[in-house]
Amino acid sequence: MQKGGPYLAIYLWGFMFVLSLVMMTLYPILIAPLFNKFTPLPDGELREKIEKLASSLKFPLKKLFVVDGSTRSSHSNAYMYGFFKNKRIVLYDTLIQQVTGITVFSLSFSVQNDEEIVAVIAHELGHWKLNHTMYSFIAVQILTFLQFGGYTLVRNSSDLFQSFGFDTQPVLIGLIIFQHTVIPLQHLVSFALNLVSRSFEFQADAFGKKLGYAAALRAGLVKLQEENLSAMNTDPWYSAYHYSHPPLVERLAALDEPDKKED
Repeated sequence: MQKGGPYLAIYLWGFMFVLSLVMMTLYPILIAPLFNKFTPLPDGELREKIEKLASSLKFPLKKLFVVDGSTRSSHSNAYMYGFFKNKRIVLYDTLIQQVTGITVFSLSFSVQNDEEIVAVIAHELGHWKLNHTMYSFIAVQILTFLQFGGYTLVRNSSDLFQSFGFDTQPVLIGLIIFQHTVIPLQHLVSFALNLVSRSFEFQADAFGKKLGYAAALRAGLVKLQEENLSAMNTDPWYSAYHYSHPPLVERLAALDEPDKKED
């Protein structure tokens, strides 16, 4: 800290940037398998539909896994990871079980409601196609740099330390002062990030709608909402401030909106 000088913020941000890239690379490959079992999705209609969808969007899908998320939680999800041309999609076994009622790790199953699962994947691929992941990563890096820059300004301000009764400028005290100083800004930034995240969710839903999965996505969202025990209809102002994802009622209304306009 003392040796960083005026470039301390750049050094700290550079370290965190490299660390985040390393963790993004190593976590799904080396760390996550230590806690969960990742099994290739069996051949069948579901796999074929997901691969066809990925191919139609030019998503460079290399591997398709099912993870035993049910061992720790009933929460269901699907996500993708990987850099450049080495992308992987992971389905939670709870997602398949909640949508279809089939226990996945018998691993020889025929999925009857696979359209709903494919619709959820279409939503996730919408985030990729619309560059939401990249935008979010860039936003996090900018905020991280600004935080380190703000801390550097506080640490180098002798007047600020003296106003709190300190003749010296201890690193730990500077950190505490900075944390208390930025609390109001943190609330504003959190609110802004939630607004952006909610907008991304609406855009990803609309992307799935354009691909023809509107009905399946509606049905899938309702089932997931019921199983995950999330609030379906909250106060708009409360949800706008506290929730990074829109409530179910708002998402269903947004999915219905184009149909009403077409009528």
